[in-house]
Amino acid sequence: MSDAINQQLIDNISIILKKSLSADATLADLREQKKAGFSAIFSKESGFECQANTFQPYVQEVADDLLIWQNGQSQQVLVNLVKKIEKLFQILAQFEQSHQD
Repeated sequence: MSDAINQQLIDNISIILKKSLSADATLADLREQKKAGFSAIFSKESGFECQANTFQPYVQEVADDLLIWQNGQSQQVLVNLVKKIEKLFQILAQFEQSHQD
C-alpha cells in the first residue's frame, strides 16, 4: 500500500467528516424551518450506494470504501473512492457557499 496515498485519503476523509458535521447541523436547522425537503443529497446515478438526506451516511460509505481499498489495493476501488471524495468536496463547498451565516 502506498503510504502517501493512504495518508492523503485519510486526510481528505477527515476534512469531509468535519465539514459534513457542520453541514448536517445546518440541514437540521433548515428542516426545522421546512426549507430542506429533499430526500437525498446525491442522485442514484452519483456512484454512491446509500441514499440519505444528510451527509453522514455518505461519509460512512467513503470510510468503508477506504477500508476495502486498504485490505485489497484494488485500483477500481481506489478510483471509485477518489470520485466519491471529489463529489463530497464539491457538494459540501457548494452547500457552505450557499448557507454561510
